[in-house]
Amino acid sequence: MPDIATRADLELLLRHFYGRAFADPVLEPVFETLMVIGLDDHLPVMCDFWETILLRTGVYRGSVGAVHRALHGRHGFTDRHFDRWVELWTSSVDELFLGDVAQQAKSEAAGIAVGMQRRLLEPSRGQTTGVPSRFS
Repeated sequence: MPDIATRADLELLLRHFYGRAFADPVLEPVFETLMVIGLDDHLPVMCDFWETILLRTGVYRGSVGAVHRALHGRHGFTDRHFDRWVELWTSSVDELFLGDVAQQAKSEAAGIAVGMQRRLLEPSRGQTTGVPSRFS
């Protein structure tokens, strides 16, 4: 099995992950808007995000915080949502890739989930955690 090495690898991984998330009973309601809008418009942004983190390209310049705060306001995220997201992401990586970057993808996702949980579910504590600004 190859390691994650290119943007095309990330697109493959993201399409695989989103296909699973769209059909998941826990995550599907959260992803319903994305299903309506379409993955093709969202995928380049997510590829930029993961390419910046994993391949160190620096192409992502956005902030994921506002979007996730709005989704939390609409769906009321719980620990179960974050746990399931990490579980699906990790298994998606494991099904397609093996290597140091694949391992980093799983570790980074776990860290992102923790940062988001702190910021959204425990806002007063989340402001003092020192989680990098890409999560705000």
